[in-house]
Amino acid sequence: MPESNIEYLQKSGIDNGRIARRYRKTLEAIHSFINVKVIAQNVIVDTKILKTAIYDYFVDIARIKEFHRIEKVNVEKIYGYMSYWLLRRKPLQVTIEFPGSEFINELFVTSFLISAIFAEKSIGSNKGSKNTTFGNFQSLLFYNLKYRPMTQQSLELMIEAFFCGCDFP
Repeated sequence: MPESNIEYLQKSGIDNGRIARRYRKTLEAIHSFINVKVIAQNVIVDTKILKTAIYDYFVDIARIKEFHRIEKVNVEKIYGYMSYWLLRRKPLQVTIEFPGSEFINELFVTSFLISAIFAEKSIGSNKGSKNTTFGNFQSLLFYNLKYRPMTQQSLELMIEAFFCGCDFP
């Protein structure tokens, strides 16, 4: 009989505390997004779905570490895989429809990714909002999350490309 994901994670050195911290941090990011968008009366966070997304993320990361025999994965992989599972599981559930509600999870993942890559490159949100090229990038990212097939690896590549672009004057 195959072992459970929880047993696999424990054997892989990923403890419950680490999983709980990722869960809390992601839940905080979701609630911050909900507050900024002023949609608290229109959506709920399905905590079971979020928990599943977090476990799926950690199982992927544990398998990568095992396959490649590495201790740590790069930040591009962390954000790409986390975003993928949030996008795939869709923890935000609409209770009262509003304009754009059909793509609320895609909008959240866009926000999540932008926030993460800005933080990694120490870019202020004001700088991003004033940059036309960045605005086009953000729109294209949102469009792709809505309408194009995404994989963990394609998201990782997009993040790596963004980081690479930041390193050129």
